[in-house]
Amino acid sequence: MRIRASIAVLAALLALPGLLSAQSAPTTAKPPAISVTLAYHEDNSGTFDVKDKEGASVSVQDGDDMQLGWTVVTGKGDLAELKLNHTGTIIKIAQNTNFTLTQLRSETGGQDVFSLAFGKIRTVAGKASGKDQYQIKTQSAVCGVRGSDIVVEFQEGAFARLSTLEGTGWIQNATGEAIDVAQGLFADALGASFTAAQMAPDVLSGLVNEMKFTRLDVNETMAINKAYQETLRTPATESAPGPAAPPAPKTNSGLDSPMTGLRAILGLEIGSVTIGGETWSKVVLVPTFSTGNLKAALYLPFIYHDDMFNPSDYYRPAGNREWSFGTDQHSTLAAVQDFAVDLLLKIKYIEWGQQRDPFFLKVGSLNDITIGHGLLMRDFANDADFPSVRRIGVNLGLDFGGFGLEAMVNDAADPEVFGGRLYIRPIPSFKLAFGFSTLVDINPARDFFDMSTGAVGPVPAGSPLFINPGVDLDLPLVEGDAFSLVAFADGALMLPYFRSSPSTALTGGTVINPGFAFDAVYDKSASMRFKNWGVATGLFGNLLIRDLTWRVEFRDSTGAFTPQFYSSGYERERNTFVHNVLAYLQDPANPAYNTQNMGIFGEGGISLDRLFSLKLSYFWPWDRNPAGNFTFANDDFIAKFILKKGVIPVVNVWGSISYERTNFVPSIQHGVTLFDANTVVSTSINYPVTDTLDVTLLYTTTAQRDSSGNLVYASSTDLLPKMDTSLSIEMQVHL
Repeated sequence: MRIRASIAVLAALLALPGLLSAQSAPTTAKPPAISVTLAYHEDNSGTFDVKDKEGASVSVQDGDDMQLGWTVVTGKGDLAELKLNHTGTIIKIAQNTNFTLTQLRSETGGQDVFSLAFGKIRTVAGKASGKDQYQIKTQSAVCGVRGSDIVVEFQEGAFARLSTLEGTGWIQNATGEAIDVAQGLFADALGASFTAAQMAPDVLSGLVNEMKFTRLDVNETMAINKAYQETLRTPATESAPGPAAPPAPKTNSGLDSPMTGLRAILGLEIGSVTIGGETWSKVVLVPTFSTGNLKAALYLPFIYHDDMFNPSDYYRPAGNREWSFGTDQHSTLAAVQDFAVDLLLKIKYIEWGQQRDPFFLKVGSLNDITIGHGLLMRDFANDADFPSVRRIGVNLGLDFGGFGLEAMVNDAADPEVFGGRLYIRPIPSFKLAFGFSTLVDINPARDFFDMSTGAVGPVPAGSPLFINPGVDLDLPLVEGDAFSLVAFADGALMLPYFRSSPSTALTGGTVINPGFAFDAVYDKSASMRFKNWGVATGLFGNLLIRDLTWRVEFRDSTGAFTPQFYSSGYERERNTFVHNVLAYLQDPANPAYNTQNMGIFGEGGISLDRLFSLKLSYFWPWDRNPAGNFTFANDDFIAKFILKKGVIPVVNVWGSISYERTNFVPSIQHGVTLFDANTVVSTSINYPVTDTLDVTLLYTTTAQRDSSGNLVYASSTDLLPKMDTSLSIEMQVHL
């Protein structure tokens, strides 16, 4: 970035004398033609389109001129960059945007007017002397570019917002009231209070990163504008100089400068954290990066008891000295491995795209890993006990058109849960896909608790593996950003494998031989011979806007199979799963395991950019017990709410709350605590003290672990780990 910015500044400086001399010397050169060029575009969605004024698609290439009345429509991951040749003004059109060239000025003057039906654009003005020379119109507002750099966003019924990155912009609401919006401020014509408000530093930096130009040069346009402003201040004749115009404001072409970029990515957390019942001090540097589809953050922690400068006093996740980088090892191989693990632990997350994109990648502390449609794995989390336990998960997806794949691992440094899905589309130009999945937990009894002896470890349970094969059908009936509807059907099994025979004390005297426990899937002596399977079928998609999502599905399962087997709380609950499998294999013919457990799962979510997001889901089971009564044995409830920064302008408080719980209704009916190991909950409330300092209140629940990272259980009769609650206050410094 430093090199590119330096070259751009040098180019502007070299060009400036020529521009100034051209102003001082008379010229008869013909001014540039009134035209707009498509300078650059990316069609990552496959749906990028340019339509003429009649609505018909037009074939255009980079470098072609656009005509009056033409509309640019971008899809997910797309972008376009336009240049107004007669003024030097440049426009970036973001993804999921509908943008029309409504009017162009004539050679004798006038306006350039654009229409924004929905989406987001950035406009950097070249030659501009007044607010009326460039206008962007939406259904609810009119925005003006006054020799400035602005971003305009419009989503019907949600917001009509102008944010000024440089100079001054203006916005007029539907009633005709208009206000100026200075640099660093934003205004929303649909907001409760139509006033300009300060953008939070991280919101501003995020907007700058998101709306950076790829091909066109902001510095060049700024130089054109500066030179043009100089001509406006030059007297028309020697005899009638007239009053001097006020000096033009200094431009910082700077929102792309190295120092601004450095301030945008650096963050510092100072406070305390409770781990395993102990309170630790912490100083954590969290550099955060965002550009286009790429999001990344590092996690550079100093978590200590008393002395920040004494490495022996640092917290050791799972017993590992994470700042040693192999220097505490006694062999070359061990040193290399430790170096790699310590380095990987400094990654908080790296993300590119999302599931069902042609390519997506997630690395680090993850809480939303889903394979296929989620019958086997949905919203699997490897960060439920972050930061006491930190893992480097990987979730990858590739779609080559005729076939594709998804893959995951819970921890690249110490893999235990891993697998993926391979799918094919056998009919060309038809989107029906057949998928084949396999997920494996090679050590589900890692934290196994033997209630009869109090021993912890996998050996009494036979050191089992969980193997989950599955098949699925995927049929996108409609798939787009404005509306999508996808039908699916999934089926899967749960097949245990034992490395050794489990203790007969755990199996009630029943001998379970080493190897595959095929009788878990097929038992000819039982009334239901083929079982331990699950199926699901349903629909999901988005409605009206791309971030209003929904899902509904019917589920049916038998034996010890559980839909969404690998979910957000799996790593805390798998001790219970091991006990359930051992109990099932004692007597597969038991009527309790020879019934079908049906239910309906529903989910809905809405996310309004820079405002809030809300997600609710619930699984309503129709489990029938041997007496014929329906029960709520394994229901599941999730609620997540995020309030974005800057939404409440007066107190400017923002934050989030997340609550996920299995056995939700029984906890209400029988007075069970709502915050046991079946629960993943976290809350954060943030308040800005200054532009560079926020105070954050954090509340989380975490499972207790010993110094080696193993779970600590509540009692000798409880299969769930002991839980800690952590309430802490920390300062977050934005450098």
